[in-house]
Amino acid sequence: MYSIQKILPSRFHDKTGFTRIALVNPVIIIFLCAILMFTALFWSSLGLEHSSKPTAKAASALVRRINIPYFQNSAVPFNQTSIFWFGSVSSSDNSVDVRMGYNNSELYVDLHIMDRYLWYDPNAKAPNLTKGDTATVYLSTTQNGSNAPDQNAYKFVAQVDWYQPRAHYQQAYRGNGSTWTLSPIAFTSVSGWRGTGLNGKEDSGWTMTYHIPFSSLGRSGSPAQGTPWKLGIKVHNQDNASDTPLSLKWWPETENDGVPSSWGALVFGLSTYQAPQTTNNATYTVRNGLNNQVVSDGMVGGSLGCYNHGLNRWTGMGGQSYPAATRINIQNEWDISDFNCFSKFYISFPLTSLPAGKGVVSAKVTLHEYGGSATKGVHTPSLIQVASVNQGWNPATLSWNNAPLIKENISRTVVNSVSNPTSFGQPYSWDVSKALADAYAAGQPLRLVFYSSDSPYNTGKYFFSSTLGSWGAVSRPTLQATLGHVAASSAASVQSSASRAMLAPAARGQQIALGGLALDTQQTLPPAKVDEHLLYFAPLLILPAPLFFLLWTLRRRRLLRHR
Repeated sequence: MYSIQKILPSRFHDKTGFTRIALVNPVIIIFLCAILMFTALFWSSLGLEHSSKPTAKAASALVRRINIPYFQNSAVPFNQTSIFWFGSVSSSDNSVDVRMGYNNSELYVDLHIMDRYLWYDPNAKAPNLTKGDTATVYLSTTQNGSNAPDQNAYKFVAQVDWYQPRAHYQQAYRGNGSTWTLSPIAFTSVSGWRGTGLNGKEDSGWTMTYHIPFSSLGRSGSPAQGTPWKLGIKVHNQDNASDTPLSLKWWPETENDGVPSSWGALVFGLSTYQAPQTTNNATYTVRNGLNNQVVSDGMVGGSLGCYNHGLNRWTGMGGQSYPAATRINIQNEWDISDFNCFSKFYISFPLTSLPAGKGVVSAKVTLHEYGGSATKGVHTPSLIQVASVNQGWNPATLSWNNAPLIKENISRTVVNSVSNPTSFGQPYSWDVSKALADAYAAGQPLRLVFYSSDSPYNTGKYFFSSTLGSWGAVSRPTLQATLGHVAASSAASVQSSASRAMLAPAARGQQIALGGLALDTQQTLPPAKVDEHLLYFAPLLILPAPLFFLLWTLRRRRLLRHR
């Protein structure tokens, strides 16, 4: 057999070699462009790009999150619990305050429910717990829950009663993988009510307190600090003997009785924030009227006068708005019959004046207290808390019934009664670093709500709002945010830290110790410092490689030409 070879003329060999050489130039150009692009991206990661306005990012599914305080071996104090709420107030509706905390042995859940008419089943031996004024607490001891009630899912049902023994007015259930089954799980429910009587008479509301031992959930003690569970709350309302159907009240609003994954997040321990590593930090101030900034706020509830203007609190308070009020009240108490004195304060800070692409080092909001509802000579401190809110509102129409729910509770500060009033008030600050970091990353305003978990009467704390006249501009609510260039490989993280809260009288500016941390902060941990100027030269370290390749290619090209 013959081996056939095709022998090309020498000019074709030269042309092929020339083609290979000609391709070298664009390859080198592309390679060098890649190096320059890498350098630009590297510098950008250091925060060296030009400032621009934050832009909104795609929102993920909202999971409402409640961080609860830890009290070690002590009983959980009512006025130091974390508090959140849902529902609305009217003659046929319910508004619910939920307070939670835990110690080494049990989970504490307290419901205070505004309700005009209270009904229960008087059959003390076998009451029907699917009717009447009944509350249900749902728990899943896993982080994400499941699509059906499994062995990690529990629900605790309890109905208000007159003076009957509680044994038959409560039931516990556990999941079996597909549905709920009645289970002899030990827990305690304590019922209370305020008004003239049950089953037909007019009242003010009722309470239900749960004590759920961790041992009943198969645990030897409290969960580790930072442990997330799933939580749901349901309230059934009955207002007449025929049990005319009324809407159930759920928290969160997406909750489904048989789908634990739809419940909210319960985290053991109070929230803390760890800042990213940054350089070139700068502090920015946001206040209504400062540099033409517009901060909007509004009060909901009973205001400064406990809604005592001869108006019907059942038909009027829930929809009452206080647009442009220059003074606001923050108040709560144990006695549910005084719900017309309860007040909260919402505020929204625009973040458009902050440069984009930075890391949030820390942030605080300062309010100025000028007075209160305390009895003369009696000084009662209030544990005022702040939470983030995930939606906007209209200050002209903001009311108790349409105000946004809590997204996540952030921090707390003890505020004392005013002892020496001044024209500009006494400043108190709350750490909102975590809330600002979330809002800043989402390109949204910083939306917050301030509220208290007080127990005694006459604990209202009065503050100036953002519409205070120019004479007191410095006393308007103020956000101070410290931002910096984010160092490479640094990322902000949120941790949970549980500590015992100890509420005691404190002088102005003094803060209550919370396990070594200030009660009014989330423990913003100091980041490590990085000298960004040394990092400028990092991309240059790889330049010798393309230069060597370029020289080698040029030399080879000359050799090919001389062949």
